[in-house]
Amino acid sequence: MKIAFCTIADQATMYRSLIEEFKNQGHEVTVIAPIYEKETEYIEKDGIKTLFFNSLPILNTGLIKRGIGNILFPYKCLKAIKKNIKKEKFDLILMTTPPLGFFEPIRYLKKVNKNAKFYIILRDIHPEGAKLVGLHKIKPLFYYFRTIEKKLYDLSDYIGCMSPGNIEFLKEKNPQLDSQKLRLLPNWEPAKEFINPDQNFLKKYNFENKFIVVFGGNMGITQNLDIFLQLAKEKENLENVLFLLIGTGTEMERLKNKSLELKLKNTLFLNQIPRDDYNELMKNCALGFISLSPKVHIPNYPSKSLGYLGAKLPILASIDAITDYGQDLLDKYNCGLWSLADNFDHLSKNFDTLYNNKDLRMQMGENGYEALKNFSPEITYEKIIKTYQSGNSDI
Repeated sequence: MKIAFCTIADQATMYRSLIEEFKNQGHEVTVIAPIYEKETEYIEKDGIKTLFFNSLPILNTGLIKRGIGNILFPYKCLKAIKKNIKKEKFDLILMTTPPLGFFEPIRYLKKVNKNAKFYIILRDIHPEGAKLVGLHKIKPLFYYFRTIEKKLYDLSDYIGCMSPGNIEFLKEKNPQLDSQKLRLLPNWEPAKEFINPDQNFLKKYNFENKFIVVFGGNMGITQNLDIFLQLAKEKENLENVLFLLIGTGTEMERLKNKSLELKLKNTLFLNQIPRDDYNELMKNCALGFISLSPKVHIPNYPSKSLGYLGAKLPILASIDAITDYGQDLLDKYNCGLWSLADNFDHLSKNFDTLYNNKDLRMQMGENGYEALKNFSPEITYEKIIKTYQSGNSDI
């Protein structure tokens, strides 16, 4: 089977692992993805074809620039497709969200591949999710993206949602949507054999004898990381505790400045570290932190959680009231504790519970690692293929 895989993050572990699973199962995969500050190119590497098309940045940039980038995105993508893979014939078209800019290119691919099925891997519900950054205040832009969103859903044959909460949310906000298209497709993580942490590794970063609470990933408005700094301030009397943030994002500099204003000596920011170091460091941490803004309008389901579970990290979460993340993952598998983002006292008590109970942390870490067998690329592949072949739903 020939597959077009449209994504903005083909090198990300989660998406790349699924692409490779399709290849390993004998399918011919062509990835279509933007590339920034480079010319369009069509290459093949390790048995996977990739069409990189020149594009303006659409993530981790200002709202206006992001809007312009999203508007230009489809034209640049469609131009590259017509020039490089116009004659390719596809059986299945996969698309990850964001962005909505793939709508016109995929409509074209569906037109020239009349029997192809189109499956949306819905990880971001846009533009609803962008209300947090004020997109709804720019009404023409918001309604433009909302119109494209509706057209994208209408064009799709199937839509894979992260959780039951995502499915119900989509139904509520899109009553015109054929609910038979909706499928449950949770996030996934490549299986890795857990190797006991190297105790000497912490010397490399001067983290010996530290109880490390780690947040790894994008630092944006959605992540509401002020509460992480608030927790660090609350627990600054615990001399062995380190609150560690690894990553980048639009909020990083502001958070750094706030950390300085609060005179936090137990907080550290690391922009980037080598992947092997990151994986080893995760295993040497005590808690993995998840945070979602109470102003979020959609049921988010942070993909970084599975990385924490793979490192046997219990999760400490502060989340919004809309998401079903707490019940659907942490409670279901007993792999962490959660509180609502507007209840700091509950978050603080949950921290104390985990900090003071090593046995609980160890058990939750083991529970989470065991739960990962339910979130593999192989299972995700099988769900998509089953849907493609028979249309049966497992909801």
